[in-house]
Amino acid sequence: MPGPVRAAQIVIFVTFGIAVLLTVLVAAGAGAEESGRFFSTYLMTAVLFVLAFRFPKAGNGVRVASLAPASVQILFALGAAGQGIPLGVLPLGSAVAVLVLLCGKPARYWFRRHQANGVPPQYS
Repeated sequence: MPGPVRAAQIVIFVTFGIAVLLTVLVAAGAGAEESGRFFSTYLMTAVLFVLAFRFPKAGNGVRVASLAPASVQILFALGAAGQGIPLGVLPLGSAVAVLVLLCGKPARYWFRRHQANGVPPQYS
């Protein structure tokens, strides 16, 4: 896996881990409703977390499917920052980083590689 794809995967994993940890801390301090509002900022990060496990073996559909939630995550993070939710900038920065890393040439080539398990492609 090329460096940018691995970096995007690590950014997603770290952001999701921080989101879960902070949500638990907010729930302990402010209650369930406030923690739900806080986690809504990271909702698309949960989708990206699931997709990131498919990066090593998946095709271009996973890259495109990862770009869509990252774009929506930017909108959620901007809304959260506008409402004054603490650390609303963290999901914004991570979503921008994921977009930049997955839009580069190494990521495009990685996800478009041929996966025939050693068998040459059959042309008709």
